[in-house]
Amino acid sequence: MPRTPRFAISSLILVASAVAQAVVAFGANLIMVRHLDPAQFGHFAVVQASAALVLSVLSIRANTLIIRTLEAELDAPRRDLLFSVIGWETILASLLITVLMVSAGNTQWTDWCLVLALVIGHWTNQNRAFFERGLRFGALAVIETAVQISGHGLAVILVLTGIGAGSLYLRELFFTLGGLAALIGIGAISFYRFHWVGWSQWRAVLRDGRGVWLDAMLENSFSRLTLLLVNANTGLSGAGLFFQAQRLAMVPQQVLQPISGRVAGAWFGQTECHGQRRLMRRRLLLVTAPPLALAAILAWALADPVVPWIFGAPWAPAAPILAALAGMILFLPLFETLRSEVVASKRVRWLLVARLAQYGGLLIPLWPVLMGESVDATHLGLALSAAYAGAFVVLAALVLRFDARA
Repeated sequence: MPRTPRFAISSLILVASAVAQAVVAFGANLIMVRHLDPAQFGHFAVVQASAALVLSVLSIRANTLIIRTLEAELDAPRRDLLFSVIGWETILASLLITVLMVSAGNTQWTDWCLVLALVIGHWTNQNRAFFERGLRFGALAVIETAVQISGHGLAVILVLTGIGAGSLYLRELFFTLGGLAALIGIGAISFYRFHWVGWSQWRAVLRDGRGVWLDAMLENSFSRLTLLLVNANTGLSGAGLFFQAQRLAMVPQQVLQPISGRVAGAWFGQTECHGQRRLMRRRLLLVTAPPLALAAILAWALADPVVPWIFGAPWAPAAPILAALAGMILFLPLFETLRSEVVASKRVRWLLVARLAQYGGLLIPLWPVLMGESVDATHLGLALSAAYAGAFVVLAALVLRFDARA
């Protein structure tokens, strides 16, 4: 079982890293939005969502299987199998994304840069789980921060020199390739025997991870489909506005994700005592809930004057979208904390119930769509807030009911 001091140190390192990355990303974005219009951001977001949707459906989430496997069970054949699964699913996803891009007419060089960044980044993120099992997050934090700062700096230079929207795509490619090279340099990328995965092996892996796969697929597809729905109702300009508002709303989650996702997931995954898991969960929720509530209130109250002041007048329509996302600001990180424990405890059915509530919450503010009417991006922001609130409440109720019976 990992020691709590090590968990605390890892959490502090990753949070400090995430804060630094968020500050740099915010500063770079202030420059980017004054040189690019909402439609350019919208095209980038739609291409990214379309390609990522394929990865969301195909990925078995081998990284979660790696993290939650006890040390005694992760022997050489198991490592080889999971390593091979990551490789084959990346190859298959690359082929399907290529077909999708060609059929949709997204064949500019910038589009292919983004596709390359996504598929290589997917393989890297899955593989990195072998290293993260040991809670060795210090070196990872330094590397991730350095790559992020360098990538944002590169994007600013490119946009100032007149390359335009291409800077968005080249930045993503730099994040992926630079991050991969740095991770290989410190030994954080693992290489095992790559082999053909037979049908019986696929079935075994799918049986072990089907709950995790279904939950992650529903979650990732949820965010991608929401953006594509915005594009269908408001066009590329509306998608760009929604993309920027959602990006601002995701800053608290970006800062806390290292704790609620990566460190907590690794800690819960290797801790078998329910009492210790429950204590850690309570501590995490008590520490994160107050600042999240404050952030949500500020977003709701100050979006109208702050957004156009920061981004410029063309981005003023993003303000009501950000205010509508206040519920997501509060409930998404809290939900992710509960999710980390539930996945580690292999009670994934609870997550599926919570996902039903999430999708149900999305539909409530979108009833005009069901009636064949169009909605604006603000309605979709409210829908996201309702969705994550519903998911958190349902999952929290299931967890607390189990605690009462334990």
